[in-house]
Amino acid sequence: MKCTMFRKLSITAIASVLLVAGGCANRYKVDTEAPNYAAIAKIKVKVNDDENREMTLRIDHLAPPWKFDGGYRTYAVWIAVPGHGVSKVGTLDYDDEKRRGELVATSPHAKFEVIVSLEEDRSTAQPSQQIVLRKIVTGA
Repeated sequence: MKCTMFRKLSITAIASVLLVAGGCANRYKVDTEAPNYAAIAKIKVKVNDDENREMTLRIDHLAPPWKFDGGYRTYAVWIAVPGHGVSKVGTLDYDDEKRRGELVATSPHAKFEVIVSLEEDRSTAQPSQQIVLRKIVTGA
């Protein structure tokens, strides 16, 4: 009887460890900078099946980019890695009605800086000077 109870506990313990290990993700809550003081970003970074880092970015209470002076039309998302420069991973999928922007991107790097900038053109190759969010993140 003791052996059966120990076996059940062991299987339960192993299953719990595997469940927790498989679902690990680092989460960050970040306030944005001027001119978007009211926005709040949530960033989740986890290791996917390909051993890349999958980042999910959601920013709530985000003003439309065209509301600011400067002719801005979109929010671009960049990943900066020392020694690798800055790469654009996309533009936020912005919902004007909900005042929310979202993006999912991947990176092979375990640690990187997420940058969100206001941009006049979706095809820009470098971030503008109007940075609204900067956060260094790591994959789990």
